[in-house]
Amino acid sequence: MNKRLLASSLALLAGAGIFVACESMNGPQAVDESQAVEESFDISALESETGILRTAGVNADSANAFFVLRWSQGHGRFQDGDTIKGHASAVAYQEPTTLRDRNAAGLDMGTVSVLNGQNTYELAKIVSAAFGVRYGVFGGPRGNHGGRRGERGGLNGDPIAFVNIPFVAGSTYQFVVTGSENIAAMTLDIQAPSQLVQITGLADKDTIDATQDLTITWQGDAAANNVVLVLAPAFKRGRFGGAGQPVEPIFQRVDAAAGSYTIAAQTLQDLLSASNANAINLHLTQNVVREITDANLGKVLISAGNDDRVVLVVN
Repeated sequence: MNKRLLASSLALLAGAGIFVACESMNGPQAVDESQAVEESFDISALESETGILRTAGVNADSANAFFVLRWSQGHGRFQDGDTIKGHASAVAYQEPTTLRDRNAAGLDMGTVSVLNGQNTYELAKIVSAAFGVRYGVFGGPRGNHGGRRGERGGLNGDPIAFVNIPFVAGSTYQFVVTGSENIAAMTLDIQAPSQLVQITGLADKDTIDATQDLTITWQGDAAANNVVLVLAPAFKRGRFGGAGQPVEPIFQRVDAAAGSYTIAAQTLQDLLSASNANAINLHLTQNVVREITDANLGKVLISAGNDDRVVLVVN
């Protein structure tokens, strides 16, 4: 049965002091309607991963380590033509903290690799005087590597190569940590979803009527222990500030087995009004999450999931 996303969730936007976005520093520019809308939400950023886990009922605000494996739908954004990219990230802390705490120093865990069958994918080791040691690429291929925006480089400042980890349905993946002086070696297992989640009935760049309720349908792993719908504004290039817009996305947990969810028209209108946007990023994520207690490290969260996304233009 379809459910409705309550418009009252948008009250959180107003309560946070979110208003109509400013135009770019260069002033307003003419919008070429043939230009694609610009994504303003990164599904694999620290804030996004935290919001997804929290919405799914996982306490992501107090753990000693996070190991995240995610496959994202590319929709032509990747230069090599792949439509699905798999990336992994790992970070450990001395004291329990949240995944999104950029100011907490990550601990040296030696090397961290992801194993699947006979294949091994070693994660980039990112060292920073301000943020300690982190592994992999937080933020996916566009580069927000667990530190301040624009921070690049692994050991010795070498460029970070994006490691693509293929998706194998229902397969077991292992995070293998070699350990260091303060962190014991460990191996953490996580099972991938039985199939990738896919939005159906809507295509990228479809036009919608924001005065009507919008029903989202999908196919995916009905046994996934959390599925979250994420809505965020999108903008025409050259007119709005794109990723710099200070509008929080909406996170809504949905029933994996239901296969559909209805978003109230008022919710769409409020989101567009708060951001002055003319399109909406719609992400659907499914995740398998494990929580363990390591004798040496403490609480550890391991997550494997994927997302599909469409950008919907409002007429």
